[in-house]
Amino acid sequence: MIECNPQTFFSWSFTAYGLSTGTASIKYQWLSEQGSIITAHRQYDIVKHGIMSGRWTQEESGQVIAVAQKPSPFSRSFNLRHASLELTLQAATAFTRNFEILLKGEVIGHIQPAHMFTRRATVVCPLTIPEDLQLFLFWLVGLSWKRSSESND
Repeated sequence: MIECNPQTFFSWSFTAYGLSTGTASIKYQWLSEQGSIITAHRQYDIVKHGIMSGRWTQEESGQVIAVAQKPSPFSRSFNLRHASLELTLQAATAFTRNFEILLKGEVIGHIQPAHMFTRRATVVCPLTIPEDLQLFLFWLVGLSWKRSSESND
């Protein structure tokens, strides 16, 4: 299990705990839907491909590691590819911030806030899902929460 905590009370940057390599930093760029994930040994850039695009890539030194695609601009779901793995990340219900991780239509994990008034969250996945991909999944969930927060302001 990975725990993700905001770095400050108002921040959209997170620190992830519980990784085999120690902690990681999860960041969002201020004026774009891009960011980064920095672990003890690696840095991943999260790149959005076009302002109206629903496609993001997780890259290391310019090499694509994973691809996420929103099937619809109106859904809170993403289809992901990482090596030979194909996953779906989707909101558990229309009214919660909980997300499910699916493999071939079966729920294999989830990402959820600690409670309804916080951005502290946990990522629960089988060990077969690489940690870098789990962090990318959380990055996408955080983006969804950030979008929702900004639309409510």
